[in-house]
Amino acid sequence: NANGRILVLREPLGVVAAITPWNFPAAMITRKLAPALAAGCAVVCKPAGETPLSAFALGELANRAGVPAGVLNIINGNSAQIGEVWCASPIVRGLSFTGSTEIGKLLMRQCADTVKKLALELGGNAAFLVFDDADLEAAAEGVMASKFRNTGQTCVCANRILVQAKIHDEFVAILGRKISALKVADGLESGATQGRTYSGRDFKRRVYCNWRQNPRKRRQFL
Repeated sequence: NANGRILVLREPLGVVAAITPWNFPAAMITRKLAPALAAGCAVVCKPAGETPLSAFALGELANRAGVPAGVLNIINGNSAQIGEVWCASPIVRGLSFTGSTEIGKLLMRQCADTVKKLALELGGNAAFLVFDDADLEAAAEGVMASKFRNTGQTCVCANRILVQAKIHDEFVAILGRKISALKVADGLESGATQGRTYSGRDFKRRVYCNWRQNPRKRRQFL
């Protein structure tokens, strides 16, 4: 229609809220803040309670760089209470969250009344696939890098390793040798390859129950 007119306007969304995880405390914050600030949006950020100092440091750097007061705001405290206030507020127009699927669903429900734009990066269940024609040494190294980075505490760590039957036993033997060579110790200790998990709660989540190999000794700790 020659008389019609279609406009695409690039405008700031408004105030954007960001809720970030503990495992990459600086990287996850900057990934959320930078696009919002570049688009002209003010930001309120709630870092994980376990690792808030990285966020406060970024806020201080923003002040030193001349970011106007009130444009970048770091808030620490009770996650549930802060999230509920942000979700209900008509002032907050967008919410970016990285965390569990359970909490992501809750935030979606809480944001429904104010119809916010959501960017959700939720819990993964990554699979590592090993086929018959694979280089088994290289595949085992790939599993080690995927499963044990950050002591297995990243959202992209492989939680399932699927191996074709023909190479299963050989691959398990290779992988077992590599796992046995890991050194679990204080992360600052020389030669340590696996440090502590970030909390006792997280440690309990990572207990491996080996039902088939040893029915009497139900738990093995990786």
